[in-house]
Formats: sequence, structure tokens, C-alpha cells
Amino acid sequence: MRKLFGCATAVMLVLGAAPALAGPDDNSLVWASDSMPSSIDFYTHTIREGIVLGHHLWDTLIYRNNKTNEIEPHLAESFKWIDDTTLEFKLRHGIKFHDGSDFTADDVVGTVEYVTTHTTVQPIFFLEGAEKIDDYTVRLKTKGVFPAVLEYLANVVPIFPSDYYAKVGPDGMSRKPIGTGPYRVTETTPGESIKMEAFPDYFGGVKGKPPIEKLEFRRVAEFNTQAIELMTGNLDWIWRVPPDAVKQFEGQSQLKIESGDTLRIGFIGLDAAGRTGDGPLKKLEVRRAINHAINRDGIREALIGPGSKTINATCAPPQFGCIDKDATVYDYDPAKAKKMLADAGYANGFSIDFYGYRDRPIVEAIIGDLANVGITAKLTMLQASAIAQARTEGRTPIWFQAWGSSSILDASAGPGYWFDGSSVDYARDKETTALLNEGNTTVDPEARKVAYAKAMARISDQAFTVPIFTYSLNYVYNTKLNFTPVPDETPRFFEASWNK
Repeated sequence: MRKLFGCATAVMLVLGAAPALAGPDDNSLVWASDSMPSSIDFYTHTIREGIVLGHHLWDTLIYRNNKTNEIEPHLAESFKWIDDTTLEFKLRHGIKFHDGSDFTADDVVGTVEYVTTHTTVQPIFFLEGAEKIDDYTVRLKTKGVFPAVLEYLANVVPIFPSDYYAKVGPDGMSRKPIGTGPYRVTETTPGESIKMEAFPDYFGGVKGKPPIEKLEFRRVAEFNTQAIELMTGNLDWIWRVPPDAVKQFEGQSQLKIESGDTLRIGFIGLDAAGRTGDGPLKKLEVRRAINHAINRDGIREALIGPGSKTINATCAPPQFGCIDKDATVYDYDPAKAKKMLADAGYANGFSIDFYGYRDRPIVEAIIGDLANVGITAKLTMLQASAIAQARTEGRTPIWFQAWGSSSILDASAGPGYWFDGSSVDYARDKETTALLNEGNTTVDPEARKVAYAKAMARISDQAFTVPIFTYSLNYVYNTKLNFTPVPDETPRFFEASWNK
């Protein structure tokens, strides 16, 4: 809490400073966040900032209309089911990539073939392949019945220029991104900033043509710095503002404050499978003790604030299949946690490496709760891309994870991702994986719910994670900016505009 108080104090020091209002004056917008993917290539990361960039630089065949919440054709002009595992898309004519080349069925086929045959981080597990029918007709084949496919196609399958991607690969796409999206990249400074301008030949589609001419995304690691930059007019928009700092912006007529619930959850990952070695977390009683040791309500109330919820299942409540009615509820009980540790053979506690990559105050609060029951957690803070690599390689015995499910309103993108037997799965529990697979591939919605409910109950009973809370997101931005926050945690700056 001391660190957050310091942030709030720093904000107060600059209150009253008149912002430069360069954004409205030259129709540009500068936004900042504390993380940036090491590669801009959408298929090489799951970092939220990279997903946001992806929506601005590339397009998908279908897209969710932010106003109606309906999935509509986008790069495609129409689509239909051929059978239970085949979707056919009729593509729009006349769409251009940022380099002037034409968008055709070859780009859809090339993109799908590449991301389904190469190692990728984004979950494209559901596609078997793509078939070109003619230059503007393509069919996508799923790996078996997958009811959530439209959600995924609308969010995590942007179409790349196939010849260019085959030539330059992920590194080249990161250095010089080319898409069909509403903005094209004009300058990149790796790890620091990305500058974009509105693509003059953008077709519009569901997203529409962007009113703001120029965007710049900057990585600003410290909230103190973000707040000062916002107050002095060097930034126009920030998010993830700590609850106590929000109060310091109140009453400032040049700034607007927005907040609300999101699909993002926070949880603690535990190495139940022993991927990092034969450690204490392989013991069920130890994992249950850790669940009892964490003051979930206290952390949520102090560090996330109004709008967030304490959760008992490792999924976002709005997601289809996130059913916690049979989940085990672990009350905050340090005394019980200590006894369970003693019964498991750790009366004097133990030491363990703990990994984090964001929300350090939350991580430190968790480590404090662990210390109270005798567990010494040695903290290593990494950048998002570095912890993702360490996690995939099986090097994180316990870590704090924020997960937004790529904005997909289906449990297949939550627990279905973390417990699928892949490199991110630290439970490796066949029963859990089988139940989730049943939920992922069953057409009947009620049968899906039953399978997911059993999976959630199994995950909580075996304490494979410590589910903590849903995130409530606080935004502060220039009051002249027309901006609408949405629960999927994907700000759409191509829909924003300035009041002049």
C-alpha cells in the first residue's frame, strides 16, 4: 500500500497543471500502458496490449459489433455453415493491405496454414485448415465440432498478407507490420513506442473508418510517470489506474474517469504436476493450504476496488461455462493453512520462487499472506514476454497470472486454455482435461454446461490454482476525447474521436 500512496502523492504534485491538448489540436492520440509485447506479431504473444494493437493493425473475417454485441461479417461479406465442422466465407472485393496489395482467399489460406503448422502462442488449436474455393471464397475446417469457433474467429485469427508473412516470418512482421486494419505502423521503437496513422484506403466494415488521424502507443512502466505525463498533456489516455490514485483525479475538469468490470481475472498458478521439480506444490494439502492463506477479499478491496468480484473458479463469470456452483470455497484462514502445512510435513514452512510480471502491489500482498503462514516466496519480476517463456518452459513453480481470455466469452478460452495438457498446463490432470475437452466439443449447450461445471469443481477441489478476483478497470483520459470503455478490455481507438 505504501507504493500506491506514493503514486497518489505524485499525482497530487501535478494537479492543476494545464494539459497541452495536442491531441485535439492535431487529431492525434497518445496512450500508454505498463507492458508491451516483445513482438508485435499477433500470433507470438497473449499480452493484452498486443491484442489491442492487433485490432488496430489487422482485421478478422468476422468481428463483434461493439454497439449491438453481435458477430457480423467483416473481411468477409457473408458466411455460412457447410456442415458441423466447415464454415464457408464469401470475401469482400477491393480490400487493400497497407502495402497496396489485394486481399484475397490466398491470404486467408496462407495465414491459417502458417499459424496451424508453426509454433504459436495464440490458441489456434481449433482449426484444421483452410481451402480456397475461388479468389473470394474460402472454407475453414475445424478440428471436430467446436461450438465456440465464431468467438475465436472474431478475436484471435487476424488475416496477414500470406506472401509477405511467408517471406519475413514473425520477426519481419514485428519489425514492419502489414495488415488491412484501420491503422498502419509508421515507426517502431522496440520496447518503447509504436506510431501509427489512419490507413487512407481502409474499407471500413464493422469497425468503420477511424476519425483520429494518428495514434501513438508508449510503454510507461511506472504509474507515477503515466500520471504526470497525463497531467502535463504528453499523454491523452491511461488505464489500470490504482483505486487510491483515482480519487486524486476527481474534480479535475480536464480529465474524465471511467471504470467497470472486465473479463480479466487474477489467479495464482501452482505447479501441481511438478514440472519444476519434486516440490511441495505436488501435495494437495499444500495447495489447499495456500488457498486458505490468501486474503482474497482483502486484496481485491484494497488493490482493485469497486466493480471487481472475488471468484471461486478460475474463469470470468460472464463466460459461457464459467459455473462455480460446485466449486470448493477456500475461506481466508491462516491458522487452518498453517495446520494443513504441518500435516503435509511443512511445520516450519518452506521457500519457493515466485514469479510476477505486472501488478506488483498485488504480488507483494500475496507474498505477505504466504509469509504469514511460513512460506517464503522469493520474488522475481519479469516482463510479460519473459514470464510467458519461462511459464511455457516449465520454470515457474508459483506465479501470479492476469488473464483476459483474449476477450472470448467462452470457458474454452479460460480454463480450457490453462488445463489442456499443453506447455501452459501445470496440473496435467487427465480428468480435468477430458472434462474441458467434452465441454469444448459438445454441440448441446446444456451438456457443455454440465461438463464445464464438473471441470470447475475438479479444478477447485484439487486446488490447481488460487482464483482471486475479476479485474475492475479504471481509465483516466482527456475530457475532450469521445471514448467508450467496453468489458472485453480492448479499447477501440478507431471508434474514438475528439471534440474540438
